[in-house]
Amino acid sequence: MRSIQRPGMQLLNTVFFNRYRLVEKLGEGTFGMIFKCESSDGLCAFKFEKKRYGRRSLLKAESEIMIELKGYGIPRIISYMEQDDYNIMIMELLGKSLEGLIKQYSDEKLSLKTVCMLGIEMVEILKKVHEKHYIHRDIKPDNFAIGYSDQSKLYLIDFGLAKQYRSSRTLKQKPMQTNKKLTGTARYASINALRGCDQSRRDDLESVGYVVAYLLRGNLPWQGILVKTKEEKYAKILYRKENVTSEQLFIGFPNELSTYMNYCKNLGYEEEPNYEYLSNLFKDIITKELKEEIDYKYDWLKNDIDLNKNIKENYITEEGFIDNDNELNNSSMINNLSNSFSNSRGNSLTGIKDIQFNDNNLDTKHYDEIAEELDNKNNDINPEENNDLKPEINKKKRGICCLIY
Repeated sequence: MRSIQRPGMQLLNTVFFNRYRLVEKLGEGTFGMIFKCESSDGLCAFKFEKKRYGRRSLLKAESEIMIELKGYGIPRIISYMEQDDYNIMIMELLGKSLEGLIKQYSDEKLSLKTVCMLGIEMVEILKKVHEKHYIHRDIKPDNFAIGYSDQSKLYLIDFGLAKQYRSSRTLKQKPMQTNKKLTGTARYASINALRGCDQSRRDDLESVGYVVAYLLRGNLPWQGILVKTKEEKYAKILYRKENVTSEQLFIGFPNELSTYMNYCKNLGYEEEPNYEYLSNLFKDIITKELKEEIDYKYDWLKNDIDLNKNIKENYITEEGFIDNDNELNNSSMINNLSNSFSNSRGNSLTGIKDIQFNDNNLDTKHYDEIAEELDNKNNDINPEENNDLKPEINKKKRGICCLIY
């Protein structure tokens, strides 16, 4: 029986810049592939993106914003490079996503203490992101990942839909617009986002509440809706979210969780959230209800399990960013990459434009224009689209809209 080589496998063991050797393919999507690689400094992740001539680079934009947000809970970007028709980003390698951990704990849900400690971290990370004038707009379990070596650390990933919500100079927030297409994932999107309102800080935090509910319950009341169109699906999810109270969502769990949700739902568009108050709600559950310490000893740290095994199985199965005018054919990209780098095994590649980022060469306007372009186009995307309806199809689609797991 003839064996079929998986796309991209021919690039394994290729050495880039006399430093980085590709050792494992982790995923692929509409715009490229991502690999685990080894270097003299240790393990990292290598992401390729096909250049879209005449269009701004989504990968470069994502790199820039992650550099600007560098620090607590944000993966480190090592470098951004350009080779022929491809953009390349090198970044820190992370461990499994929260969604991956949920699948690993399929026989038992995460404990209340673990979920509350995750809630504290999610709020604190978003506070740092919001303080730097950005909102994420796609908060979900897939977009939080634990560290590769330090599995007690939590990271926020995938800034492909992030957007600057206010001026960094005047701190004036952009006026809210309505009748907007949904940006993000319907299952975890806020009620206002599903209503077509511009998103702000309140929407990220409301999505955290839905993530917490999912981690505790193992499901959400609006999962598994049977519909024929995306619009009908969004409408039914919105209807259920509007009619399921916070108390019903968290029935059987401490009242602080429904208090969290009600607070987020009642925030104004421009209102600054009280992050400390929200964090304290999770802390109170641990210290007052459970009478335990906040020690960040998560459930997965108590078991002798290799969480870094088969990380690639936990990559998001998403469409990623879709360019309707010139959709990239992955097989073509792989062949072109293979041809470009065919003479590079064991040698440094030449003709590379290597951009080492620093705070002085960030172009935030450049990134914000891309976010606006995504908002205004017909491909404002919902990465989760039709997952409930056609899982057997979507599981075959590898995506790298989320950078690393």
